[in-house]
Amino acid sequence: MQKHLEFEFKSLLSQEEYERLIIKFKGNRLDLQTNHYFDTPRFSLKALSCSLRVRERDTYEITFKRKKNYNNIELTQSISLEEFELMKEAGIVPEGDIANELSSLLNNQKLINFMSLSTLRMFLPYKNGILFIDKSSYCGTSDYEIEYEASSYYNGKKEFIDIIKELDIVYKKSDKKIKRAYNAFKKMH
Repeated sequence: MQKHLEFEFKSLLSQEEYERLIIKFKGNRLDLQTNHYFDTPRFSLKALSCSLRVRERDTYEITFKRKKNYNNIELTQSISLEEFELMKEAGIVPEGDIANELSSLLNNQKLINFMSLSTLRMFLPYKNGILFIDKSSYCGTSDYEIEYEASSYYNGKKEFIDIIKELDIVYKKSDKKIKRAYNAFKKMH
């Protein structure tokens, strides 16, 4: 299990900006992942500024995030395919720190897999952090985003402002992927 603080700075991209960046940074690593989101039927985790997902690549890992002030507290642990299938079918979280954290928040409420979101992500070291260029697909729609992850809030914010200027990107406020996907989900239901 890992636990760390991260500082993320984001902007939505137009499709043209996305395609231009993919060409500019061609040759960097591309990764396709699908995030499977879990909450209670009443979205109790969302109400507590928390999210729970299983990230599917070649392996599976469960991540619990909780926002506190400017920080995101994140707990992550690897799980097996069988544990993932049990989560999807019965809402049972594998034993560990995440299950312990959730038990105090959920009070025995059932978890459901309410949505999945696939992201094609390009990433590369950039300045003093990591630059991510994403195309996300969910609920029959796609969007594009640039994200910069830094280890310091103030330096990271300054570097992100410099990055979008040098890459000729028009800043557009970007909610977290889960929020954008959740809003699309709500429109469908």
